Amino acid sequence: MVGGRLIVEPRWNRPLNDVPPLIIRPRETVLLARNFAALLVWYEKALGFKIKARIDELPYATLESTGGVRIGIGSAPPEAAAIDGTVIPQIETDDVSRLLREVHIHGGSVDGPHREPDQGFDFGSFRDPEGNTWWVVDPNGP
Repeated sequence: MVGGRLIVEPRWNRPLNDVPPLIIRPRETVLLARNFAALLVWYEKALGFKIKARIDELPYATLESTGGVRIGIGSAPPEAAAIDGTVIPQIETDDVSRLLREVHIHGGSVDGPHREPDQGFDFGSFRDPEGNTWWVVDPNGP
């Protein structure tokens, strides 16, 4: 107390050992779609994602792959411009070539597969029909 008043020091001025650590947990990567329904169908058909939760009022859906990769798809506001490269989800698969082939068959654009000879892994990238970029790597990738 100073002059009869209780002085509380701001949290950011305290020693770090007095502050519990900030817990950050993984969540799904969110993609914003100009055509929400069509993009949901594309991820189901092209990559085998299953819808785990869907809220049509927002609209928003959470999807999960057979290997446990979770993504969210939301509706982009009409005034939102397409922005390239701000978030790039990366996934791992045993068969990069097969995954990229499925993407291509279902109308996505692909780059690869490529082989990194010095490190010994396969990789590539693709874009879904809305232009969202994904990186793909095999289990030997960094």
